[in-house]
Amino acid sequence: MLVHSAARRRWLWTAAAAVAAYALLTVAVEVTWPPLVEQDAAVSAAAHRLALEYPMWRAVMTAVTRTGDTVVLLSVLAFTLGFLLRRRMLVHLAFVCAAVAASATLRLVVHALVARDRPEGMLALAAGWSYPSGHTSHFATAALLLLVLVWPLLWARWQRIALVATVGGWAVLVGASRVALVVHWPSDVLGGWLVALAAVPFAFMTHAVWRNHSRP
Repeated sequence: MLVHSAARRRWLWTAAAAVAAYALLTVAVEVTWPPLVEQDAAVSAAAHRLALEYPMWRAVMTAVTRTGDTVVLLSVLAFTLGFLLRRRMLVHLAFVCAAVAASATLRLVVHALVARDRPEGMLALAAGWSYPSGHTSHFATAALLLLVLVWPLLWARWQRIALVATVGGWAVLVGASRVALVVHWPSDVLGGWLVALAAVPFAFMTHAVWRNHSRP
């Protein structure tokens, strides 16, 4: 995972922008900034009406959201780590572990400090505080990790476009399903995406710097 300085700067700027946006959003949530609260309430109410009016939509969103369940993602993570370990791809293994740890830390610390209540009228089971969305951050982190690991193996442009569309689109759908089922506010989901956009580039950039400087 040798990365040139120009690429490292892009990763750094991506991580920095995501961290800054995450910090601003967190402050807005913590102080209950009226425009954010009003927008969250309006979208959540509309999502509740839509899910009750169209049961098929609710069923689809329930199926989508289950792909981001902890059991599913832990199984995928265990398989990935086992595969990398068996292939002795220790550099990639360390990167995945660092990214997952960074994502979990960014989410759990803010999750405990903000302690935001979930919306009323939830249409699916959910426990714990609301901000940021765990389903969203976990799945988005997994999607970005998959993108980083698989991208170098694809040479055709259409393959890379298909990869981005598939993993990126599904990560967006999982986040959207949390709002559709009224278990998270829209800003919770945005916070989850920002966690992944901060954690994975930061882990990739710092790991690449360490690798480059440790080479003989």
